[in-house]
Formats: sequence, C-alpha cells, structure tokens
Amino acid sequence: MQDQTETLQLGSPAPDFTLMAANRPGEFSLSRFLAAGTLILEFLRGTW
Repeated sequence: MQDQTETLQLGSPAPDFTLMAANRPGEFSLSRFLAAGTLILEFLRGTW
C-alpha cells in the first residue's frame, strides 16, 4: 500500500492496476484491457 498518491493531470496515463472480479472468480487488470484496444474507464461513487 502506498503512503502517498499523486493526482493525475489531464492527459496523464493511468498507472496499471488489478482488481478482483466482483461476481465471479478472477481478476481484471488495466494493462490487459488496454492490450485489446482503446478503453474508457469510469469511476462511480456510491453504494449499490
């Protein structure tokens, strides 16, 4: 875990990350999706 993070500037590349799948076994990584082509990533705040 990092002690400090930096805010990305407009146009900055996102750092690679991996997340566990929520509804099935496995995980998803940013680099794997980017290898398949252009990606739009949306972060939603709230509860489900």
